[in-house]
Amino acid sequence: MTISILLAQQIAQLFLMIFMGFLIVKAGLLKDEDSKVLSKIVLYLIIPCVILNAFQVDYTPETVRGLLVAFAASLLMQVVLLFAVSALGRVFHLDAVEITSVYYSNSGNLIVPLVTAVLGAEWVLYSCIYTSVQLVFFWTHCKKVISREASYDWKKIVQMVI
Repeated sequence: MTISILLAQQIAQLFLMIFMGFLIVKAGLLKDEDSKVLSKIVLYLIIPCVILNAFQVDYTPETVRGLLVAFAASLLMQVVLLFAVSALGRVFHLDAVEITSVYYSNSGNLIVPLVTAVLGAEWVLYSCIYTSVQLVFFWTHCKKVISREASYDWKKIVQMVI
């Protein structure tokens, strides 16, 4: 229950920040174009620094077990979601873009700040595992669904990562 309250508070804070950003633009202090710069700073500088900081831990057997549990849970969650969204897609006649929009969250931008605020910086390490697993599905499944390819081109997938 405590985590739910903390999460609700954090979501309320995010909406307050969004509203404040709206007011700053309406007041003329920033322009719409400035949001791209701020987003790039957060996405390419701040979030990677937070992630690198999260991995600066002692790798005890407990930490490694936690990472393995996070990996297994993330993989299981992605597979369950994949089947659930596929079923919903058939029931509601969703197209490829709608299916992938439902399935793939913006976990890179949302999870790290939420986990940091709600659970603490030491838990970001485990949330990065979820994001990594989802990215693998994104590079494979999402690309295949959107491009309507019959099979996976593993060479291109590996080249995207490198």
